[in-house]
Amino acid sequence: MQTHYDHIAQYPPSELIKDSQIRQQSQLEAQKMQIPTFLLRKLYIKGSLENVDDGFSFKLKNSISSGTAISIEPIKVNGNEYPLDATIISSADGQIIGSEISEGNSFPIKVGLDISIHVKGDALPEGEHTIDISLTTKEVGKLAFDVTDSI
Repeated sequence: MQTHYDHIAQYPPSELIKDSQIRQQSQLEAQKMQIPTFLLRKLYIKGSLENVDDGFSFKLKNSISSGTAISIEPIKVNGNEYPLDATIISSADGQIIGSEISEGNSFPIKVGLDISIHVKGDALPEGEHTIDISLTTKEVGKLAFDVTDSI
């Protein structure tokens, strides 16, 4: 007499464990909160884009939920990519160079704190600019959005 579970006996235990781990990881990924782009755009402080002595800067303010940045992609302005080692992220909690952010060297993103992004390079010309921001947090995964601001 066959039972409902007889077909499992044909698979080695290591395959069953691996399959279970993959399924569990997929469930965890699916449980991560997806934040709509329109909400992510509200993180940007409109009017904060400005030229500074050695480049430009802008600010974000986390109004959604505290998180932990574990990676960041290069900032893009009007499609031009700026290197992570020329990107400095700072808040009341400290400062870090974009290229140094990792799982082992994360950056806290607390609710209510301003985060300043300073990009070393050429000043931006006057006018409207589109800024692409993409980072990965431990809690939510990848967050990517763009905003438009003027200098």
